Amino acid sequence: MTNDPTYRKLFETSKLTVGHCSEYAYLTKRSIFKNTTMIGWFIYDPTCALISYDNSWCLVGGDRLLLWTPKETFEIDDNNLKTIEAFRQININTVHILVDPWSDNSAIWEINIQTKQYKKLRNFNDYKDKEYTEDIKW
Repeated sequence: MTNDPTYRKLFETSKLTVGHCSEYAYLTKRSIFKNTTMIGWFIYDPTCALISYDNSWCLVGGDRLLLWTPKETFEIDDNNLKTIEAFRQININTVHILVDPWSDNSAIWEINIQTKQYKKLRNFNDYKDKEYTEDIKW
């Protein structure tokens, strides 16, 4: 999978790598055997990923949110989380989610990995009507 020229790495740790080929997201264990698992598909290419500090879960975002654990893959398909831009791990079970900073529904959300509950923390209008940049401060 990682030898495919269309493969794009989104996030990696010393043990795991998350990437995608077109609209399909994959998780690969970085070992001698390179075990690869398809996490799920997106309507468009996934935009971001995050692997936990302890490699026990990963998130992939884009037009939906996918949470992978060794036991399951959980999908959140919510119109409020349609254009996920970035993730930030707060602690082992809490992640902040940045929704497209240039859109009308730009916001910062929080998800609890254990309970899979999520909530909006606040609107994020800092970049509305501004030029695109990859260096977003949130």
